[in-house]
Amino acid sequence: MAGEIRWIEQRQQVRHAFSLSRVVDAGTCDEWHDLLGVLRVPVDRRIPDKLCDRLRPWALATLAAGGYGFGRYYACYSTLDEDDEPDKAIADEDIDWSGTAVLVPAEPPAGPVQT
Repeated sequence: MAGEIRWIEQRQQVRHAFSLSRVVDAGTCDEWHDLLGVLRVPVDRRIPDKLCDRLRPWALATLAAGGYGFGRYYACYSTLDEDDEPDKAIADEDIDWSGTAVLVPAEPPAGPVQT
């Protein structure tokens, strides 16, 4: 109607980001994550999971470029809350880092050959 005012609520856009944390006291009951950084990433709304494949390469490049030392790190692709902090995880990776490269678990020694 003429002269009528209507409130139109705008839908808030969901924001996505990659984040990297150092895992402190890994594997203990006192384990916690020290957030090192958050990088907002643009997302194609039709295929938001497309960025999942880019999380690990981003995290490894960030670790290598940042001079991060030996330890366990946690990389996450997530939504962001209203304070631009990681919120709901979409994909994540635990990375054991030597200071220069990814540490991989040693293969168990081969058992004796049965004849």
